[in-house]
Amino acid sequence: MSIIAGYLLPHAPVFIEKVGGPQTNRIQKTIDAYKEVALEIKSLSPDLIVMISPHGPIFSDAIAIYDLNEYYGDMKQFGEYTLQFHAQKDSEFISRVIEKSSQANGYFYPLTEKQFKKFQHLPKLDHGITVPYYFIKEVLKEVPIVPMSYGTLSYIELMKNGEIIQAVAEESNKRVVVIASGDMSHALKNDGPYAFHEDGPWFDDLIKACINDERPFDIFKASPEKIENAAECGLRSYAIMMGALNQRTLKSKVFSYEGPFGVGYLVAGFIVKQQSTFDSIKAIEEALYNALQIEDASAHAFARIAKAVIHNYVNVHNKPAVTVEKDLVKINGHAFEIDQNVRRKLFENHGVFVSIKKYGMLRGCIGTIIPTQENTLEEIIQNAISACSRDYRFDPISSNELSHLTVSVDVLSKLEVVEDIESLTPKTHGVVVHSKGKMGVLLPDLEGINTTSEQLKIASNKGGFSVDEIEQIECFTVERYR
Repeated sequence: MSIIAGYLLPHAPVFIEKVGGPQTNRIQKTIDAYKEVALEIKSLSPDLIVMISPHGPIFSDAIAIYDLNEYYGDMKQFGEYTLQFHAQKDSEFISRVIEKSSQANGYFYPLTEKQFKKFQHLPKLDHGITVPYYFIKEVLKEVPIVPMSYGTLSYIELMKNGEIIQAVAEESNKRVVVIASGDMSHALKNDGPYAFHEDGPWFDDLIKACINDERPFDIFKASPEKIENAAECGLRSYAIMMGALNQRTLKSKVFSYEGPFGVGYLVAGFIVKQQSTFDSIKAIEEALYNALQIEDASAHAFARIAKAVIHNYVNVHNKPAVTVEKDLVKINGHAFEIDQNVRRKLFENHGVFVSIKKYGMLRGCIGTIIPTQENTLEEIIQNAISACSRDYRFDPISSNELSHLTVSVDVLSKLEVVEDIESLTPKTHGVVVHSKGKMGVLLPDLEGINTTSEQLKIASNKGGFSVDEIEQIECFTVERYR
């Protein structure tokens, strides 16, 4: 057999009356839809349920499968001490996913009790798993689960790893249901978890339309910046699930949607009708590649220089020969036209950040807040090399990734000491925060960072200290070149 259905389900603990109390009455549509989904799953007679959560251990380079000896969960962190959850484990399916992932250069990684504790997580099921399981367990007894948490990989990479789940399901002779646990935008109201952002309702409306119109993969063609602004926590779970449903004709349906607390709760289902030859992941990848070619053709000279340096370093592992001749920059003989303003700036002295994204997701970023090289050109070259090979958060970029990368270059102004934080705006000002010899830096105009307090908190965390420990703040502005 194979994957027989998938469901996108929200996971707010308030859905459970023992946790939510009177507030549960405000999301009755969602609870009714949950019960309808649970009955539909029961009617499908699954042998296994794969469950993908946003609230387990999250890594930038792995999809964590919960390889615990016992699957146990509770609602104690939400003030409810009587509910307990126990689920069966399918060790064979987990082993096959890990094995096939290794063969296919996938990202699945098994986490044992010891590793949960190492990464400062309790070795138990989180509410991204237990809330959906609560409703399913009411009507369907003793079906094993394979719980996992997504990684902060690109949507394309997550979908391709979903195909690994599909392949193992096909080989297993089991009827498998996949559940993508996740809430939609958290920015629907000012009194919600995040301040209102117009891209919150936009995102929720778009994904509902994609599902209702039976084009569920189209959400991945949307602007990464607008998705970031929406502050959702379900799209990566959804990406893995849709990968598991790729090359299948689907009957998709929105069961319900509401957002009374400023968070979008969407319940949706996808029933597999038959196999298909159409590869949705490949089609999205081609669309993104074509858009990238258009973007490259109009890229600023600084971004083109940085990208050429990255390509050279990844392929031959050394610094390229770079020369400037009148209105041309030559990198290993390949010439870029530049105007006089660009030429002048290349020979000034500025701090520079080089940022690399893959399919819209950060893949590397290294920079200098003050000049360390003889001119801006050398600053771009050195930081481009570092961004693709020395950002400790990521593996070095490989040659097969080069055609999927976008590059931007930020040229910094001189640092100025901040006397009044009210003068700062996160869209315009980057910040450098200092505390007892430590320092944290954050660029301006970053997706999802809308207030100075958020900016200072993230910058201080990067420096290894709290906001309360900040001794001095400096700011700078940037000119961003793409």
